[in-house]
Amino acid sequence: MNVEALSFEKTPEGIIVKSSDPILIDNTSLGYHVLFYLQGGLLNAERSYVQGYYTFLPMKAQGSDQLLLWASNRLNMYEGSERHLFKSLIEGKIENAGFSLTDKKNVSLNASDFVAPSIPNYHKILFTDTVNILHTSKSGEVENAQLIPHGSLQVNDGGVLLNPQNLDVRGAMKGDGVINLLPQDYEPAASGQEDFMRYYEKIYVQTDKPYYYAGEPLWFRGYVNYTMAAMRDSLSAVAYVEIIGPSKNIILSKMYKIDSGFFHGDFILTDTLSAGDYYLRAYTNLGRNFTRANLFMKPIPLLAMTDKADPEQDKQTQESSTQLTILTDKLKYKTREKINLTFQVKDAEGKPLTSNMSVSVTDAGQVVSLPDVSTIRDGFPIEKGTSTGSMEFKYLLESGIGFSGRFVNDKGKPEKTTLTIFQLKPRNMMMLAAADDQGSFSLNGLQFYDSADFSIKSDRAKDKPYGKVELLSRDTPIIDFKKSDYSVAVVKTGTAQRLISEYEVPKENHLLEAVEIKAKRIEESAEPDYRVRRSYGSPNYVLKAKDINTSYGNLLMALQGKFPGLIISGSGVYTARAITSSLSNAQQVLVTINDAIMGGDPGTLLSTINPSTVESVELTTRINPLYGSAGAFGVLSVYTKFDFSEDNKGVEQNFQLIRIAGYTTPKPFRSPDYDSPKTDRTKTDYRATIYWNPEVAVEGKTGSARISFFAADLPGRYRIVGEGVTQNGEPIRCVYFIEVDND
Repeated sequence: MNVEALSFEKTPEGIIVKSSDPILIDNTSLGYHVLFYLQGGLLNAERSYVQGYYTFLPMKAQGSDQLLLWASNRLNMYEGSERHLFKSLIEGKIENAGFSLTDKKNVSLNASDFVAPSIPNYHKILFTDTVNILHTSKSGEVENAQLIPHGSLQVNDGGVLLNPQNLDVRGAMKGDGVINLLPQDYEPAASGQEDFMRYYEKIYVQTDKPYYYAGEPLWFRGYVNYTMAAMRDSLSAVAYVEIIGPSKNIILSKMYKIDSGFFHGDFILTDTLSAGDYYLRAYTNLGRNFTRANLFMKPIPLLAMTDKADPEQDKQTQESSTQLTILTDKLKYKTREKINLTFQVKDAEGKPLTSNMSVSVTDAGQVVSLPDVSTIRDGFPIEKGTSTGSMEFKYLLESGIGFSGRFVNDKGKPEKTTLTIFQLKPRNMMMLAAADDQGSFSLNGLQFYDSADFSIKSDRAKDKPYGKVELLSRDTPIIDFKKSDYSVAVVKTGTAQRLISEYEVPKENHLLEAVEIKAKRIEESAEPDYRVRRSYGSPNYVLKAKDINTSYGNLLMALQGKFPGLIISGSGVYTARAITSSLSNAQQVLVTINDAIMGGDPGTLLSTINPSTVESVELTTRINPLYGSAGAFGVLSVYTKFDFSEDNKGVEQNFQLIRIAGYTTPKPFRSPDYDSPKTDRTKTDYRATIYWNPEVAVEGKTGSARISFFAADLPGRYRIVGEGVTQNGEPIRCVYFIEVDND
């Protein structure tokens, strides 16, 4: 992708290869962005080699079919390779791997004679002369190769050759160099179930309480576990969370954005719901391929308001953990006093661990702990032998919000057409979608919250409207699960057991009358670069509309090679500074449209923008404090044409308006601050959930995080439940109690 970084120098020994920058290679066959750091290379008539090290950035798949194709290609690349041979040699399994070795005279060689005693993750292969390699693949295909050693060969446990300058390879095993590379942590799997399981996503959800009353809020935090941690940011971006009623019908449903394997949100369990056995269900569309039994289900009992959970079933026992510890600043607290908690996470050797947690604090007198409740320790890990279903990707990967529809002509018949889809929020983003012979089309990968309006028209709508789009309802998993044996022993009290405070469900909300917002267009000044006067200073580079090639299908393609220091690799968009400053985890640029920060993958976002709608694109490569850490690796600002709608006045009437639901915006948990003079202290405070925090980040240097909140009005015990995942993907949990008194 950056061939200009390479240079070649003729010497008596041959041609020396050098590179001023990391060599950026897009391997679309294997699904990797490869950064190769060339340390030296030599080419002559007798031999050629390059030395260096490399890092891998996984590409973002466009769908499930592409994921499967990449898995198949990676496995095919590995089988019969030099790396496959060396791994088989050190494990003593060359025959099982389909290899046979002979010398120059075609005499069979005993592979064990060439493997020297080793230390952990370091092995020597002592070939003394040319070795002929014969490999028979599982399909019966036979390939030949020759290995010509120039000294001992050093390999690691994965079969990776650590000194390639000591080996010449000829024949089928020679390959095509860097483009055949696989990450050192690549683990080959037999095609079939193990390949399928690479894309398995398992969800666990923590809720703030084990049961609820009608009218209460239900707070939750979702954790997504992956068979391959490296694919965390390449799989699903949408989580569906539902409340299912006793009659097995969906009562409430929301969509949440999965960010780095986490999501969180809430439901208000309306006061019209009757008592009974309810369930919380959470899943991804991709996860539906792994049988319905793998969708997360959690019983959510809803008690009658005059029923009380029997306190006899609550043992109020603490749960200690060798990794997670909860510390308090006092032994006992007063009502309405500030409580400070510290969470510490360490490994078995006492070293601090970066972790991500959610914390629930409840009044143990009001919220009884129930036995046999699933926890993150048993609900998060992926067990061996997990049922994989039919091993067919019927349900596609969702990298963002999407919708499907059917186009019908004026006679109501499905018809093939190209649809122009204009997103009005954010304004002036245009996409194209192809409807097939059945009129079916779909879009995926959109990034917006709450809802967005789209206008759609067929390419056959010229001077008048033509046809219409019928939106298809989302396909949801059928509800056929067996009811849980999980139950709550209750005591009939005859009095209301919960007073829901205004902190939990605000009562002062009012529906406003319609508000009309008017704006006046800012006229362009005579100064050519009127747009570059930004509050954060001028950008480093500006690309005007006249310099954008609108014949490209999208803005991502149109930006290729337009900005110095901007690297577009597949769907990844990076500045050169980001690439070189973060070898293992290069961060992409921040994209803004008309100064609004856009979430989601930059490449996916830019690929949805029609270049003809863009007035200018500005690149700021320096660190930008205006956007905090989000803008630390460059900002790409896109500005759309103010007069775009005016250019299309004649065809606007041909557009059909639709509204699509987006991600649900998580609400903040509200609780009183009794240190603030603005807090109304006359209100009674009988909160059942004292505190809820779905995002407690444990910092890696100290392995600790601190939170604080205020006690309510009722004395008693508070139960603190912390659950989370460490940087190693291990689930952690701890239960701790504190005392609250009037004295």
